[in-house]
Amino acid sequence: MINITTNQLAEILAKDSTINLYDLRTPIEFLSGHIPDSHNLPFEELKYFNDPKNETYYFICRSGDLSYYACQTLKSKGYKHLININDGILNWKGKIQSLT
Repeated sequence: MINITTNQLAEILAKDSTINLYDLRTPIEFLSGHIPDSHNLPFEELKYFNDPKNETYYFICRSGDLSYYACQTLKSKGYKHLININDGILNWKGKIQSLT
């Protein structure tokens, strides 16, 4: 697992907006505002995550705690390329997409 900041995530997204970015907040939180092109995967549903193990996945939550635990959980299931955004959406200064 690698830890990065939201500033580093912004740099990565500026080069490639098609990364596998998962937002672990609830659907209501996600709809109220999220990073464009991110996918909502509520933390409670992480147990159903079965994407290919050889790809790289980025995880963000509100403050960084749940994304850390998500990476630890998936690491124990054999996933190797896990990126935790350790300061969460609260620190995101980039564009936000809202569906509400």
